[in-house]
Amino acid sequence: MKSKLDFKRFLPAVIIIALVLSVVVVYLEDVRLMVDRLYSACAGSFGWIFILANLSALLFSVWIILGPYKNVRIGGADAQPEYRTFSWIAMMFTTSCSAGLIVFGFIEPIYYVALNIPMHGNAYAVETYEYAQMYSHYHWGVNAWSLYVPASIAIAYGIYNRKQRNVQMSLAYDGISKKNRTKIGSYVIDLVSLFGVVMAPTTSMGLGMPLLTAIIQEIWGIPQQYEQMIQILILIIWMAIFGTSVYLGIHKGIKNLSNINAISAFVFMGIVGILTGVFYIFQAEINTIGLYIQNFVRMATYTDPYGDGVFVQKWTIWYWAWLIVYMPLMGIFNARISKGRTLKQVALGQMIWCSLGCWVAMMTLGNYSIKLQMTGQLDIASVLDGQGQAAAILEILKTMPFPRIMMVALGIICLIFMATTVDSSSFVAAEMTTKGDGAHLMASRSVRVLWAAVICAVTVVLLKVGGFSVVQVLAILTGLPLAFIMFIVIISTIRTLKKENDHSKT
Repeated sequence: MKSKLDFKRFLPAVIIIALVLSVVVVYLEDVRLMVDRLYSACAGSFGWIFILANLSALLFSVWIILGPYKNVRIGGADAQPEYRTFSWIAMMFTTSCSAGLIVFGFIEPIYYVALNIPMHGNAYAVETYEYAQMYSHYHWGVNAWSLYVPASIAIAYGIYNRKQRNVQMSLAYDGISKKNRTKIGSYVIDLVSLFGVVMAPTTSMGLGMPLLTAIIQEIWGIPQQYEQMIQILILIIWMAIFGTSVYLGIHKGIKNLSNINAISAFVFMGIVGILTGVFYIFQAEINTIGLYIQNFVRMATYTDPYGDGVFVQKWTIWYWAWLIVYMPLMGIFNARISKGRTLKQVALGQMIWCSLGCWVAMMTLGNYSIKLQMTGQLDIASVLDGQGQAAAILEILKTMPFPRIMMVALGIICLIFMATTVDSSSFVAAEMTTKGDGAHLMASRSVRVLWAAVICAVTVVLLKVGGFSVVQVLAILTGLPLAFIMFIVIISTIRTLKKENDHSKT
């Protein structure tokens, strides 16, 4: 299907991104000083909005799974899935998780045990270790994945069932009455969403790049002064990987890269699980799931109004903000690959299968770190507090048999994970800035590669400003307007489904 660039959306987005990057580069020190202030102000004042958005998405997803429209099929009653179930799940899983799953799989429980303790517990207490794993599962579980369900269903239904032209987040806005819907409103939604599509992978790359750089320096003994050169080399390799994949498209490129990514990640997790002890991790997992079920409602509504709120702001609110930034990317990408699936399958595929994938990481990687910390073999908390995430993970890898081989394996997995995310992001950004028939739209290869380059440029600036702290601020600032958009998406989708299916449920 012939397509052409949508300059009304492409140019403003590129100009805004260029202006933001220019301001950051020129006023680098001032931006660094603003980071902590912005995060504290936004998380403290608007954190409850993210909690409410997460609850709304969760309830909507449950309604989709159990409600009257669960068997509505994307593309119509006779539509068949375009991808095998494994590839379909792998593409959703790897696009969202990126290197963040590996980074936090190892170190998130240790943060909760020693540095940011949940629910006012005591550092290093046995109960705190249990709650640490419980919260790790919560932040990577059904609540997290439900944030993508409303946009995925709204856009997929709009493209394949309502035959709407173009691929935009504003498709999900169509259920709102014409009296309350404006062209400028749709335009703003699309621009904010496009900004989110670009920012989402850069936040993940901001987490993965320092680890990948540290692994390369450790293996080859490269001095710190060459850090920037290593990162440039990594970006060139990324461009080669996902540039090739994006050029080939979903069927040949993204699907195969996602399959390789998922298989290699789970093989690595399995090896770490064996090193931890199979019986040990299953014993711990049963305990964790029990605590998770017992405390689910409390975690889902916990705002810590009478405490300092530090844990909620630094972790739960940040997680929901970060994942909401992924909403436009995941919504459009999942819609593109879900033709032939029922609405129930789309919701369950993300909430159950993708959650289980994340829980495997927490069960294996997380328990390996906890075992090291509890037995005194390695004080991960001290390394994490004094030297940062990348150094802590390197020290963890050094405790394993054949540490250099494990470092190489983890480095390759991180590289592919991040390439997969940016691969999908540039694909979605290209489709959002292209005009054509929504169901058969295929953005030009040059536009896809261009967006991949833009994402790399943003990542370079992000790393210069300050890594993880900037990731947190970007997530809050970009996620806040997208949280309001999520409310609109949910209301609009419910209205659309009721209007079009009340007399003919298929």
